[in-house]
Amino acid sequence: MEENSDVTCDDRISKLPEPILHHILSFLHAKDAARMSTLSKVWDSAWNSLPYLNFGDKSFSKSKDILRLLRAVDQALANRKKHKISIQKFSLWLPHHHELCYVSSWINMLIACNVKELNLEVNIPIYKGIYLYNRLPKVIFAAKALNVLTLEGFNIEFPTGDGVIKLSSLRELNLLYVFLDEQSMQALCTSCHNLEHLSLWSICGLASFQVGENSLPKLKKVNLEYCSSKFQLVDIAAINLEDLKIYSLDRSPKVVKITACKALKTLHLKGVNVTENWLEDLFNRLQNLESFNLTRCKDLKNMKITSGSLKWLTALRCGDLIAADLDTPNLLKLQCSFYPLSTFKLKASVLLEATLQLYPKFGTCGWHSKLMEFLANFNHSKAIKFSCFYDKEIVIPKDLRENLLPPLYGTNILHVTFQRQSNYSVVDIIDSMLWISPHLDTLSFTQAHSLKTVKFIYEDDKSCWRNKLKKVKLHNFTCMEKEKLRNYSLTNAYILDEDEKPCCASLPWKCWRHTLKKVELQNFTLMEQEKMRNYFVANADLSEMIEISLD
Repeated sequence: MEENSDVTCDDRISKLPEPILHHILSFLHAKDAARMSTLSKVWDSAWNSLPYLNFGDKSFSKSKDILRLLRAVDQALANRKKHKISIQKFSLWLPHHHELCYVSSWINMLIACNVKELNLEVNIPIYKGIYLYNRLPKVIFAAKALNVLTLEGFNIEFPTGDGVIKLSSLRELNLLYVFLDEQSMQALCTSCHNLEHLSLWSICGLASFQVGENSLPKLKKVNLEYCSSKFQLVDIAAINLEDLKIYSLDRSPKVVKITACKALKTLHLKGVNVTENWLEDLFNRLQNLESFNLTRCKDLKNMKITSGSLKWLTALRCGDLIAADLDTPNLLKLQCSFYPLSTFKLKASVLLEATLQLYPKFGTCGWHSKLMEFLANFNHSKAIKFSCFYDKEIVIPKDLRENLLPPLYGTNILHVTFQRQSNYSVVDIIDSMLWISPHLDTLSFTQAHSLKTVKFIYEDDKSCWRNKLKKVKLHNFTCMEKEKLRNYSLTNAYILDEDEKPCCASLPWKCWRHTLKKVELQNFTLMEQEKMRNYFVANADLSEMIEISLD
């Protein structure tokens, strides 16, 4: 084909506005962004004016690479300082503490460039099992324009005295694997009045975390995660705090006080000492709490929560929990686990989606009866997911069904996860699930890492009375009138005879056997499909042939 001489190579990307090119380069490490400068003068200009510098590439570990890194950082910062280019974000990782002598001059250049976000990470040297935290250059406390500061591997010593700390614009502070003492923490609370987000991860040296009503007045989010065993007390009275997370590995802190936090909406506690009285007092004070997460809080034996604002609740691996009473009428999401099944009472929204992890002790007496009693609390929930170690825990023996009521006759969506290989056929599992919840729209279960789904389509709820009528009660009719009406009803509708004992006689509506119209199977083998077809044909009054699809 003859080439068209009018066709030229059009570099459309290079014609993009420089802020968009900056945005593209901001996703790259600095060494990769610098390589882009060789493509054209446009990309060279974009690199040299780039306000996002990421020198956090941990591939710079060899001595020759470190020298290249130091020269690159020096050149990039000096160039931006010379041309008065503001730096939005600067990230740096140093493998050795020896290079810290350069950091002070770099921070001075960053301050001159009005840096907005600064991330500094240095490896911590270890001597005879003791962490030797790196000294943080104090010049960093003069960064007036700084909004976000993340430090890792340093000994944080906030200077004392009025006007020494000038982090007036600081909104977010993240400290990871640092040494921080009480005096420095107090200096932080006194000086950073505009701080909104504070995160402390694996902090050493701190015995307590205390924030009063008058300190850090704009604080909205606090993360205290995996601090040392010396960390014993959390006392927070931040009036604008909305999100609080406290995670512990060794059940420290021993004391947690959350007061005056009227704006708190999300609370996560892991490995914290929580008792029944503490929990009840907490919800009496926190009237706006919407999300509450409890994990590995082993001191809690009775969980009683009364809250009209709570929407999401998680209670996992609280091994000593024996009873739960949840008066939460607006609860939408619930995730919980039990060792073994606890005494349980629940008041929640009809839109509730519950995820239940059941861990019965071996040989638990009357397990299936306890399970039915427990599941009955979720009868009117929108969707339920639960998992068990073995299918025998939720495949209800048929002889027991005669003495038990189906607990989930008002639930539409049910999912079951079997954590071990099943000993029952899919027909046995589905038969049990349909007894537990006799009017499902969707049933799914995971077995041997395979998700199988059954969708049920019923007769139209808007159909006439002939298709829906279940029982007729007559009052003040003569015997002759009763006989005529009985014959009429039996001729025109499916009526339950008083002497009959049908499968759904005790339910408020007909079960799936009498209203099922169509079944769709997904991810079943051909043999399973055939068995399922025979099962539904034998057990349901189908108005049309079952449709089966295989994913």
